[in-house]
Amino acid sequence: MTLGVAPRARIRRDSHTQRPHLPWALDVAAGLARGTTTVDEASARAELEARLPAFREALLGSPYYVRVLRESGLHPGDLRRLEDLRHFPALDRATLARHWEDVPTLPAASDECVVVKSSGTTGDPVNVLRDRRDCLLMWAVLRFFTERTRTVPPPRPRVVLLDALPGGLEYSVRLPLFHDGALHRVSVLRDDAVARLRRVKASVVFSDPEGLRWLLAHPEVPSPRLVLTSAQHLPHALRDAWKQERGVPILNYYAATETGPLAWECLEDANRGRFHVLTPDVWLEPDGDEVVVTRLRPSVLPLLRYRPGDTGTVRRDACACGFHGWTLTGFGGRGACAFHTPSGRAVDAWSLAWVFKHHPLRAFRLTQVTRERFTLELSGAPGDSVAALCERLTAALRNLGWTSLVVEARGAEGLVPAAKPLPFRCELPLPR
Repeated sequence: MTLGVAPRARIRRDSHTQRPHLPWALDVAAGLARGTTTVDEASARAELEARLPAFREALLGSPYYVRVLRESGLHPGDLRRLEDLRHFPALDRATLARHWEDVPTLPAASDECVVVKSSGTTGDPVNVLRDRRDCLLMWAVLRFFTERTRTVPPPRPRVVLLDALPGGLEYSVRLPLFHDGALHRVSVLRDDAVARLRRVKASVVFSDPEGLRWLLAHPEVPSPRLVLTSAQHLPHALRDAWKQERGVPILNYYAATETGPLAWECLEDANRGRFHVLTPDVWLEPDGDEVVVTRLRPSVLPLLRYRPGDTGTVRRDACACGFHGWTLTGFGGRGACAFHTPSGRAVDAWSLAWVFKHHPLRAFRLTQVTRERFTLELSGAPGDSVAALCERLTAALRNLGWTSLVVEARGAEGLVPAAKPLPFRCELPLPR
């Protein structure tokens, strides 16, 4: 097996190997479409349970699960129905971080896998092993999202990953899995960003809220047909602005590096905050108050009852948007927080999340105390990394509009609760 780390130099070469996976991508999109329209719950559960035999085999190939299940007096063969899952042990982020090399089921045949890091927005980034299909999954899911939103891509559509963070990698590659299109990663920090986007004329744009604000403020850039965002809090006002000013829907989806896409937020204004689950690829356990994921899609990384640390309750319902299936409500993974520059401009605090990704932490919390003073609480940070982290954070804040600022770092071992902490907080009085 060939193992790489977050491939960059191979991006161009890898794009040419996608075409053999086109039937798989079409099958993934078709399966997700069936999962949204199956009215009968028994039939929906039967399709999910049809994936359990392959999942049991994956567990048997995982050194971690073989050991843990043996210690619990269980065997993968005991998993026959979805209801059986409650008897199996859960896996949390901290445990996956410690045992990331033992959890995967390594392929017997030669295959190329890569190691990527989770976002680390709550500290303690997790190493995640991905095989080729894991790396290509988002393009299969995008096919489903465009069909769900009735977005009709033009011939050879162009997709843009719009990066609003400093130091982002830029590239352009072919995208055979999405209607023989092309993928462009563009940084808004470049002087020629507007000119490049006008040439590209993207049909689909992926970005965080900060990038979407930037794009909305540049009407000279042609509007895409669909906008997608993930990982950070999406303000309702921003979603409304795109709909009213550009006539473009924003699809806000819930995903984690460890699991891949899990659900998407209903596009009906009356149902905001309701995330429809992407069955049958994943199963989110119903009726609890915490997200617990079992990934049923074949992968080198089997995840049995994985707890990403987000709160929410899953129940089956029929939505006004036409969706039939399981819906996540009360989702508590993306608390909104805005920092305010000395000039009074509001900045989405989550745009700083990338700073913490490359530092070993158990948890952190960044608090804006005054317009120019921040307190950084750290748990589990090695002493030699604190200064480097503060330096990188200070530089990022300057890029966002702070000119003279102070970042005070201190330890805070009490920042490790059972659920995800809120990593950003602002103590300034709310603006009128």
